[in-house]
Amino acid sequence: MQTERVLLIIDPSEEDRRTVRSILETKVDRVIEAADAFSAWEATRGAAHLTMMVSNLSAAEGGEIFDLRDHLHGELGPFPCVFCSHEDMTPFYSRVIDRERLFFKPVNRGVLLDWYDSVTNPDPIADPGMEAAAMKTAPGEPVGSPVPEIATTPSQEAPAQPLPSLESAPIPLPEEALPVGTRLGDYKLLREIQRDADFALYEAEQTSIGRHVALKTLYRKHRKDINWVQGFVNEASARASVNHAAISLVYECDQEMGVNFYTLELVDAPSLSDLARRRAELDDAVLWKVVSAASSALIYLRDSGMSHRLFTAQSILIVKGAEPRIANPVRGRGLPLAPEDERRQIELLADAIQPFLKKAGTDPALFSLVERMGTDRIDAINSIEGLRKALNPPDPKVGLSNAQLAKITEKETNRTALVAGSLIGFLIVAGAVVTFLVMGSRPEVRDLEFFIKVPTGVFPFQNTGEIDQPEFWIGRHEVTIAEYAEFLSDLSAHPDKAAKLRHPEQPAEKTSYAPEKWDQYHATAQKGGSFFGGKIDPNCPVVGVDFWDAHAYAAWRGGRLPTEQEWEKAARGRSGSIYPWGDELVNANFNSGLDHESKEGVAAGSIDGFKYWCPVDAVAADESRYGVIGLAGNVSEWTATWDAHPDVPDKRVPLKRGASFATTAGFELTARRAAETPGERNYWTGIRIAADREDPVSMRTAPAAAPVAEEAAPPAPAPVAPEAPKE
Repeated sequence: MQTERVLLIIDPSEEDRRTVRSILETKVDRVIEAADAFSAWEATRGAAHLTMMVSNLSAAEGGEIFDLRDHLHGELGPFPCVFCSHEDMTPFYSRVIDRERLFFKPVNRGVLLDWYDSVTNPDPIADPGMEAAAMKTAPGEPVGSPVPEIATTPSQEAPAQPLPSLESAPIPLPEEALPVGTRLGDYKLLREIQRDADFALYEAEQTSIGRHVALKTLYRKHRKDINWVQGFVNEASARASVNHAAISLVYECDQEMGVNFYTLELVDAPSLSDLARRRAELDDAVLWKVVSAASSALIYLRDSGMSHRLFTAQSILIVKGAEPRIANPVRGRGLPLAPEDERRQIELLADAIQPFLKKAGTDPALFSLVERMGTDRIDAINSIEGLRKALNPPDPKVGLSNAQLAKITEKETNRTALVAGSLIGFLIVAGAVVTFLVMGSRPEVRDLEFFIKVPTGVFPFQNTGEIDQPEFWIGRHEVTIAEYAEFLSDLSAHPDKAAKLRHPEQPAEKTSYAPEKWDQYHATAQKGGSFFGGKIDPNCPVVGVDFWDAHAYAAWRGGRLPTEQEWEKAARGRSGSIYPWGDELVNANFNSGLDHESKEGVAAGSIDGFKYWCPVDAVAADESRYGVIGLAGNVSEWTATWDAHPDVPDKRVPLKRGASFATTAGFELTARRAAETPGERNYWTGIRIAADREDPVSMRTAPAAAPVAEEAAPPAPAPVAPEAPKE
């Protein structure tokens, strides 16, 4: 006769019992539920047999569950068991025997059904050899002594036989990365993608449905540490909750043989890093999609309260159809990115796109956008919100009242008529305007290129003690736009000079010394116009220069960049004052960022008279005791000194000294400012040069001399024997 199929579920959680019941209730005739081992013992009294037991395991009650299993096996005969938990089940491995399985909650429906079918036989007179074959475990699962075959006859049920008392030991797995071929539940590891000290990522096959996935494991060495396990589960849970079209999916989380793992969407596509390495080309339309998708994903993660890793060229994939896909970066629930991390994220995104931009042919709007991302420019994009606004500029009509909209419509209607009338007036005054521009609108270029001697002597350097500084000369003013223009003009006429100006560590790809947006702001300076909202003329400091530019100009001028010791002595003098004028901070004495932008009670430029940069000789109060001007403010200045980056100790970078029109704190002359890289360019860093003599010989090409009559050469002086060295 047909044996009744009875399922025993033991779990203190009613919801978890309901989940298991919903999976297996179509496979059985009766379900017995209990909250703990004692209740299960009471509920199974009088039962003739059990088909399967599914039980929760916990550190507190796990022993009682296994004791109950052993008792029921003795009373009712062998039946397969499933144990599941949210916790680490490693302590119970030694008590797991054949036909038993461990699941990490939540239990996977398909895997549990497959397991049930593999270990139960609805026909009580089935061939025992077939039953034994069905009990074989997959590689990597606990294996013990084989269960004895049960003798049966066609006319009666086989008597219940106890399972062997010898319990199995699990097949040992490595504490760190798993070998390819290992099975974890429904998954078989096919190849290793990457690993680090705590995690490994594999391509795996979900054998039940033949799907390939990415599978991330936490190393078994962490299985007993609840902080590691819970952190891993939290990451999987947070990643699985992500619902954004551009971010890859997470499927499920499980535990097998002490290995916590979860599976992710396997995106079979090259990353931007891969494509750049192959020197592949991407259309502007694809690059716009990348920027837009990344911006949208960053906003989604921020608004969802997700802590995440930064997007890089390696984590942005381009799938078929040229659609971007971002490898799921979520760490868990947490705080949004800090401002400095937002800036770094925007910079990494720009770095990912930069290799695909072409000097000619790229959409100018895209080129301009990427050039502004993650920089020190005045119009820089350094935040998620800034990128969003750059991609989606606000409609100026949004939020206006009907009356205001009506006025705008009226103005737009009248504009066509005004254009026709204005054209006539324009033609009348055009001649006068052109005459004015040509005849006298250009600002005067002043001669500001001379040196100040700083004598030999000791001074307090960095407030750590006095050092002895030999005599040197330093530029009285910062290098001006007009002076730098002469340098570029000379190199253009004599390109062979450029090779003599290269710094020994200068990258091979650095071949031009033209500053950032040079053509634009040089032309504006010549006319005395406005650049990025700041008044500019040829006597203002050259900006947008990196360390290599500064070194090359100094060498061309016959000098060099000052060391930070020379710079500080020229600024502080023998007395070691905190500011060029003394030890008291006077905000009006230098061009700083205290009035760089309008804020409550302070109008832009109201403190020192300048919103941005100013002519290098404009602030007379910013003068050191040696007569050097502009050391406290206006623009920061490159020095020849390199040191470790304060945030990345193994990275050497050049140092800058002096505050700028954008600096709002740290005005002391002892403040050291590390560049991010020697190639860093921005609009508040310029150049001041030093020399070992008062009149260094410039490499500039001298004008041709007028011909003169030949004169007899004076007689050569008699040679003098060299003096013998003194002992």
